[in-house]
Amino acid sequence: MAPRRAVDQIGFLLLPEFPIYALILATETLRIANQNSGWQLFGWHFFSHDGKPVRAGSGADIEVEAPLSSVSSIPLVIVLSGNKPVQYNNRRLLNPLRRLARHGTTLGAIDTGVFALAQAGLLDGFKVTLHWEAIPLFREAFPDIAVREQLYLFDRERLTCAGGMATLDMMLHLIRRRHGAALAQVVANGFVHGRVRQDSEQQRASAQRPTADADPQLMTVLRHMEENLETPLSPGELAEKAGISLRKLERLTRAKLGDTPMHYYLKVRLQEARNLLFYSNLPVGEIATACGFSAQSVFSRAFRAHFGMSPRDFRNQFRADQLMQFRPEIRPQMVLYPTEPPGAA
Repeated sequence: MAPRRAVDQIGFLLLPEFPIYALILATETLRIANQNSGWQLFGWHFFSHDGKPVRAGSGADIEVEAPLSSVSSIPLVIVLSGNKPVQYNNRRLLNPLRRLARHGTTLGAIDTGVFALAQAGLLDGFKVTLHWEAIPLFREAFPDIAVREQLYLFDRERLTCAGGMATLDMMLHLIRRRHGAALAQVVANGFVHGRVRQDSEQQRASAQRPTADADPQLMTVLRHMEENLETPLSPGELAEKAGISLRKLERLTRAKLGDTPMHYYLKVRLQEARNLLFYSNLPVGEIATACGFSAQSVFSRAFRAHFGMSPRDFRNQFRADQLMQFRPEIRPQMVLYPTEPPGAA
């Protein structure tokens, strides 16, 4: 009989508001791998920065085993964070991550957990991925770290993941690396997840990639829209970059997107502004500039016309919802206009 392998121990560092579905996907893949192999191949452990229970984004409180600072050695630690990816990244969190890295721990992150690794200085020289909505904010905060928009990414002692269902794909890849493709496929079948997706596959068929049969020239236009938010390109410049005439550009966007080039470009910029309002604490004026608006008032009018509320209203509503979820004992009155009256820009 072949000797039994040592159990692979994996730690999950939970930060407030972390996505509980990602934790469930990650641990259930390990459980099903153990179940189908007939051996305990994997063990998993939950940690927090202070050893206290952590409230997930869903409002559920998750018990942990210990503070991360008490962990002397573990092969792999994966960080899960929430919609405010830098809010809890203090020394009590970052120093233990640095210490573990020095002692050979492989470090990973799901979705915005990558911000903690970056703030700890543990991603220098590594390539990473994270959820596409948070990529612009990450690039602005850490411009020297190479970011790829893909499902998951293993780069030596770092593994990162976009979150969502990509969590399942990343864990299946981890199982495949440690115990073979056959077991990984058995686990995927257990999730009714017929095909284990590759790491380099794209995260989204989003507004920027709206149809499977989209014209390659249109894809080029959309990519340049996405890459040029702060200083928007003119229709002529977009057409030139795609190697087509302005008339063909207009025909393509109307046929495939149901819109004019510039109006669709505006929607791309407004969606990015919404993402920055959601994930960051950047002032509204800075977000307006980052998304190519000449003035904050122009941005506010466009945002209200598209989303039905001003940028400040959107941010204040999100924060009020957070407060009710994570501090329900306060029960504040839900005032959407604490700093400006209705109708203000």
